[in-house]
Order: sequence, then C-alpha cells, then structure tokens
Amino acid sequence: MSVDTQQSPVTKAEEHPSKTPASSRFLAGFTGVRDGAPAVERYGGVALLIVLIIVFSFTSSQFFTSQNFIGIAGNQADQGLLSIGLLFPLACGVFDVSVSGIMTLSVVAVTWLFQITNGSMPIPLAIVIVLAAAVAAGLINAGLIVKLGIDPFIATIGTSSIFEGLSQIMGNGETITMHIPAAFVSFGEAKIGSVPVAVIITLVVAIIVWYILAQTPGGRLIYATGAARDAARLSGIRTNRVLACAYIASALGAAMAGIIFAAQQGAGAPGVGQSFLLPAYATVFLGGTILKPGRFNVWGLIVAILIIAVGINGLELLGGPFWIQDLFEGGALIGAVALSTARSRRR
Repeated sequence: MSVDTQQSPVTKAEEHPSKTPASSRFLAGFTGVRDGAPAVERYGGVALLIVLIIVFSFTSSQFFTSQNFIGIAGNQADQGLLSIGLLFPLACGVFDVSVSGIMTLSVVAVTWLFQITNGSMPIPLAIVIVLAAAVAAGLINAGLIVKLGIDPFIATIGTSSIFEGLSQIMGNGETITMHIPAAFVSFGEAKIGSVPVAVIITLVVAIIVWYILAQTPGGRLIYATGAARDAARLSGIRTNRVLACAYIASALGAAMAGIIFAAQQGAGAPGVGQSFLLPAYATVFLGGTILKPGRFNVWGLIVAILIIAVGINGLELLGGPFWIQDLFEGGALIGAVALSTARSRRR
C-alpha cells in the first residue's frame, strides 16, 4: 500500500519562512480580522470625511454643490480602479509597484492601436487587446515572484520600468493624439443623467471586488495567504496560484484605469501612471484603517479616496498652493502606516 506524498511545488521563500521579506511581514498586519475593533477605530474615517464636508461647506461657497461633488467623483474614477486592483496583491501580503507602468502602457497602447490603424480598429477590440496584455503583464510579475523567488518589491520595480520603456517605444516618447475615434473620447465623457459613466464603472467594479473578497472562498484564500503564506500553503492552499491571480487582478485594474484615462484625455501620454502610484498606495493603506481596521477592504478604500479627494478639493477652493496634493497624499500614507504600526504594538 503506497501513500501519495506528492506536494505542489513551492518557492525557495516558502520553504524557508525565516526568509520571508520584511515587506510581506509588514503587510500581514493588514490582512487579519479585527472584528473587535472599537467603534472609534472602525468609523473614525467616516467621521473625518463628514467633518471635512461640513468645514469646507461653511468656508467655501463653491464646495457644497452637485457640480463640485460630481467633479470630485469623476476625477477619482481612474484612481479608484487602480487602487481597487491594488487591493488583491496587498491583501496577499505582496507589493505591486508595476501598476503605474501597466497603467502608462495601457494609456499609450490603446491610443497606439488606433493610430497604427488610422482609427479603423473597433474600440471593443482595442480594449480587449489591452486587457489581454494586462493579463500577460500580471503573469510576468507572478512568474518572477513565485517561480524565480524574486522579492515582489524589487521584481515589480523592474517590470514597471520595462512597461514604461515599452510605452516610450510605442509613442516614440511623444503623446499620441492622431486617429483617436470620436466615439472613444465620447465614452470617456459620457454620463448617465449627471453621473459620469466612469464613476458608474468604478462603483460596479468595487461591488464585484467587495463580493469576491468578503463573500467568497476565494477572498478567504487571499486573506489567508496574506496573513501567513507558509501556514496557508501547509494547510493545502495553493498560494502560488492565489498570488498569480492577485497580480493578474491588479494588472487588470491598472489597465482599466489607463483605458478610462486615455478616453477622458483623448490622448496617450507616456509616463502618466507614475503620478497615480503614491495616491493609490495612500488610499489603500488609509482604507485599511477604516471600517475594518487592520484589513485591506473595498469600502474603507472608497471612504479613503473620498477623504483625500474632498480634502484636496476643499483646500484648493480655499486657495491652497499647487503642492497641497502631494503633501496631503504623502501625509495620508504615513498616517495610515503609523496608525497600523501603533495598533500592532498595542496588541
């Protein structure tokens, strides 16, 4: 009588828990369940958002208007898609810095496809090609990390630079503006009622991702992988497959953000994704301290996006300087990490 002792292949990092990157151990602090967190921790972010809205409503006559609120939401649609996709690898306990490069490549690629076909390529086909390329990019990241055992932070920095370089080759270092179909630009500007279609797409994606992470076995596998990858693997979870799916989801989120950005701008500019990277991480980490403190979650992320967007918008209406956005986003990222670190030390 023989016993099948065959096990799924594991990476070198998984065989030696002590060699788990410090970055992954830090992210594990955002994947545990914190159902017993005090109400002030769970809803402090929501209260802060309400306070900001009240304060700016009294200090600026232009703030509390439907037009301003719609503008805030519309401006955050592509940022929201990028951040929502980023939830997957971070919840798995790994970084993905390549999202900025994938977003840039998607912006340039979708407009480049129109340019080389003199605008004759069907818009749905161009979008499908870009999304397929994003899947390939996610698989490349996963292969470097789960097969070769390269540190996720280092691997995705490298691939981000490669994706940025590819976008420079496509556009020859210039912004692509020729032969972009009017229908594609109309899609970026389209509204249902007074709500931009981009905002509706972002909300639909948010609901789908919330359902996956919070209501399905797949979501539990993701959080288990992020909390303790070696323990998850030993319990039978195919952690390599979970990580691969997470990187694909992250790449798709970045590609969707890039497509919508290109449609809104009507052009494909190289290097645009870099300006979205810090805000994405700031909102995801801040969201991990809201509603479900200590866990990356969709609705905490949405509240975080609104906190940063409302704060920046209100300060700009009050005559804030041009550097206020960078200051606000950097402060939000540091504050979120500091709150999480302090909470972990108390526990």
